[in-house]
Order: sequence, then structure tokens, then C-alpha cells
Amino acid sequence: MDESDKIIAQLREKNRQLTHQLQDTKNLLNITLNDSGLVLWEQHIPSGRLSLYNSEYGKICGISATKQEALYENWKSNLHPEDKELAIKAFDSMIHGHSDEYNIEYRMLHQDGSTRWIKDRGTVQQYDDDNHPLRVIGTHIDVTQLRLDQHRLSKLAHQDNLTGLLNRHAFEAQFNDYCQNIGDEGGTLMFIDLDKFKPINDQHGHTAGDHILKACAAQIQKNSPAHGKCGRIGGDEFALLVPYSEPQKLQQLCLQLLKSFDQPFKYNHIEVAVSLSIGVCSFHRHNEDFSQILHRADQAMYQVKRNGKSNFSFWNAKS
Repeated sequence: MDESDKIIAQLREKNRQLTHQLQDTKNLLNITLNDSGLVLWEQHIPSGRLSLYNSEYGKICGISATKQEALYENWKSNLHPEDKELAIKAFDSMIHGHSDEYNIEYRMLHQDGSTRWIKDRGTVQQYDDDNHPLRVIGTHIDVTQLRLDQHRLSKLAHQDNLTGLLNRHAFEAQFNDYCQNIGDEGGTLMFIDLDKFKPINDQHGHTAGDHILKACAAQIQKNSPAHGKCGRIGGDEFALLVPYSEPQKLQQLCLQLLKSFDQPFKYNHIEVAVSLSIGVCSFHRHNEDFSQILHRADQAMYQVKRNGKSNFSFWNAKS
């Protein structure tokens, strides 16, 4: 064997060792990343071929590695229709040098019909002699559970736990938002108090009381106008934000709400009657103060209480 043959043999052996080491590294990376919700990917831009360094991508889409050919076009076909344009546009922006990094969250379609939220990041790692991108390396991270947790936290922050209506803080925010965009039709806040509710808790217990309270909340919500906002202010007190201020329409709404409580509510073996006392306060300005309008509606409601309950009253300065 001459010297050149020895060099070739040495190079082949070195190549074999490096190939073996590379495969070991890939296997180790695959083991490390599997079940992590993270996908390490590399894309060859000219061919569109993707190299996926672990099997998490298949889990995200519900496709086995043997069935999923790693191509850019296949990635696009798995994008949620509502997010496809945004995701592709963000990727193309990086490829064409308009941004340094590809960093976006979008939904992907799973074979079982569900969706997965993905945080996708990537950067160009290699360019050709003409400064065109050759390789992009990035990560997919499944953030579906994080999104679900954020949604639950948002609901807890804005929703009354018992009734599912807006809580006081969220209702006030809705009021302020409405005032910012108020039109000529104005708006109205109704303060609604349940009559004869306290004895239910005293006589039948809080479990029965909670059940009846939820049923009352559902009845108020059911009879609220389109685009109206309903919230629980506290205890057995509710508020309704109505997107108009016409007295005749408000009177009709109040009568409809009162009539919807004509029938008693049932829980197990008990049957209880609940009625409503409603205070009504309309407003027309962009900078209305929530506390003041709520207080006025509250005053009008107490006028109803003083006059025998189960009725409605419009606020005026003498309420």
C-alpha cells in the first residue's frame, strides 16, 4: 500500500468515525428532546427539505415519522387555515432579509381534528456565494397547554366563578369600553337586585342558594338584549349594560325581565319564588364615571324596594 492509499484509508476511517459520532449525537438529541414538546428542525431552502431531529413533530400533527415526509410544503399543509398566511409571511420575511429572526405563534392541525399551538423560531445559518439563504435552523415548541392555562386564568380574572357572568371588575371594564365608543343612542346601566333571596340561604342552606342564584343569573342573561353585557356585582346583585337609552325600549326590557321571574325556581324538593327590583340609569357621555352611574342605578333600585319590590324605576335627581 503506497502513501496515497494510506491517506485515503485514514480519511475513510475518520469519516466513518465522524459519521458514527454524528449518528450518536443525533440519537442522544432525539432521546433528550422526545416527550419535551420541542422540535429541532433545519431547512434546506433551495429544495425545501426539512430535517427533523426528533419525533415530536409527528406527535404535534399526529403523523408517524414513516408517513411524514419532511418538506416545507407539508408543513404549510398542516397549518391552521386562519394562521397559514401569517406564518408563511413571517417565514418569507426572514428568508428575504426583511427580518433577522422568524418568531411567531400559530396553530397546527392534528390528525384527530384538534389543533396545537406552536411557538416557532428560526434564523438563517448559512448563505451561498450570492448571499442567498441556504439553511435555516429553528425550533417548534408545543405551547398548547400554556395557551389553555392562560385562557383559564383569563376567565378566572374576568368571570364570576359561580354564575359564569362577568365579575364586577370585568363589567366595569366593559362599561368603560362602551363609553369610549358611545354613539347617539347612548347607553343604560340597570342595577338588578333579587327580592326574597336571603331567606333561601337561611332556610334551605347555601347549596340550594347557590343553585337558585345560578338559575337567576341564567334567566337574566337569557333575557338580556343583543350586545348587552351582564355581570354579577356581588351577592345577589347584578348589573346589565344596555346599548341604548330609549325609555320605551327600556321599559319593555324591564317588563320582560320581571315577567321571566313569574314562575318559581325549583331545587330538589323545594320551590321558591324570586322577583327583581330594577334600577335604571341612562347615560350619553364618553367620560361617564362607572361608580357614579352604578350608584344612581342603585338609588333607583332602592326606590323600588321602598315601594314594594318586584318593579323597576328610572333614576332622577330626587330618587
